Amino acid sequence: MPAKPGHAPVAFDEAAWSEDLRDSTDAGRAAATRKRADLERDGQPVDELLACDEEAPDGTSLPGCVKTRVPWPDGPRGIVYLIARAQTGALSLDVLAFGVRHHPKDSHALSVYQIADKRLTGRPLGAEGEGNSAQRRTRTV
Repeated sequence: MPAKPGHAPVAFDEAAWSEDLRDSTDAGRAAATRKRADLERDGQPVDELLACDEEAPDGTSLPGCVKTRVPWPDGPRGIVYLIARAQTGALSLDVLAFGVRHHPKDSHALSVYQIADKRLTGRPLGAEGEGNSAQRRTRTV
């Protein structure tokens, strides 16, 4: 999908996206549906991307990833993207996860960052070797 100027093309993992929406509230699903329509039409505005922490206080590690808030600029939900590089050198964004950015402290639900970390490493949070970037998934398209 060609993106508008100032926007990055976005690819979705349909199974992961469906899982994230299934686990969301009605308001979350509505926000995700609106955001996806915008992403499929225009791509992700690059001025709405923020770098993810390589080593965050919550134990997540998302090197090579960027995030956005839904809705921008301070929505309660977010999308975490893995930066992908085509063999031509062009960059695109793979959606790793959609969900709530920060849950209340007494919640046991995973944040969007924890979901993305789990999908990126293929291991549950807190598993031995977590944060080992050599075992992280990368993608060339």
